[in-house]
Amino acid sequence: MKITSQLWCFVYTGVTASYRIMKLTIRPKEFLGRLYHESSLRFRLLALVLGMFLLTLLLTRYQSWCVKFPALLWLRYDICKAWEDFNFTPDFDQSHRWWQIACQLESDWETIDYECKDLRRMGNWPVCFDEPFRLPDKNKPCIVYSFGIAFDYRFDDALATFNCTVFSFDPSMNVEDHRRGDQVHFRKLGIGAKDDAEFKPRLDGYTKPDDHWNVMSLGSIMKMLGHTVTSISILKLDIEGNEWSVLTNLLDEGILEKLPQVLIEWHIFNDSPPHEMYPKMSEDYIRFQSLGFRKFWMRNEGRNHWIPKMVTQAEVAYINSKYIRTQSSLR
Repeated sequence: MKITSQLWCFVYTGVTASYRIMKLTIRPKEFLGRLYHESSLRFRLLALVLGMFLLTLLLTRYQSWCVKFPALLWLRYDICKAWEDFNFTPDFDQSHRWWQIACQLESDWETIDYECKDLRRMGNWPVCFDEPFRLPDKNKPCIVYSFGIAFDYRFDDALATFNCTVFSFDPSMNVEDHRRGDQVHFRKLGIGAKDDAEFKPRLDGYTKPDDHWNVMSLGSIMKMLGHTVTSISILKLDIEGNEWSVLTNLLDEGILEKLPQVLIEWHIFNDSPPHEMYPKMSEDYIRFQSLGFRKFWMRNEGRNHWIPKMVTQAEVAYINSKYIRTQSSLR
């Protein structure tokens, strides 16, 4: 401690003396200007790199600065961690910035709030066989809607072995309607917030710039196939970010509260959904939870908390804690 104090005293004395000498010979502004103009490009670049390094160190030490000054967010590699260390709150607030709502959603997905006693893996997704959410007995009808396949039928094929009739939907596969065995029916059709034969999807690894899909609301799809919502045992949505607009439609049509299990892969990207949608997204997510849906399983599908490349994805399985199996659901 004594050596440290002496060192600081030496540095302070040297800096003070240098400043007094400089003040006698040249003004500070003039000195800095001359230093900049007379320095080499290599020196300027070195000073820039050193300045950025020191700023990064400061932001790592004082992470609250990033929350107080949004312009600094681009310099933080983990904005969720910065907010968590500052004053993170798990309570959804529509006045929060879009990235704060994204961090809150991610935090909620990672919190399991229902322990499924009889959880069984169906390919790449789980299904809870607790009462009253379990699949109907083999002598009773079982219908599953599976949206988003990408040529991966593990979930659909596994449920077919439980005497479930599975309807698999995916307009991105460029495959025509067909039957995959006796129990799995494929439809080149997507789910949307409304019926739209010329839906323009977000450009990603599953789409091409000139893609236009045929999508329909869940209510229209059930009507087309002759089903009622009480006959559906599981709804699975893996629709690459479109789940947010679809969620609004499902809530408004009063469909979700009649389903025993819902499996959703949630997607958030820096450019999608649009930032102005986030207050509505948090409102709909609260509505969804208020219906009684509880998480019994989740899997992290990607995290990047740097603002320019913000990504958070999670597969989450829900049971409807308010679901009551009725005779109508067995017909």
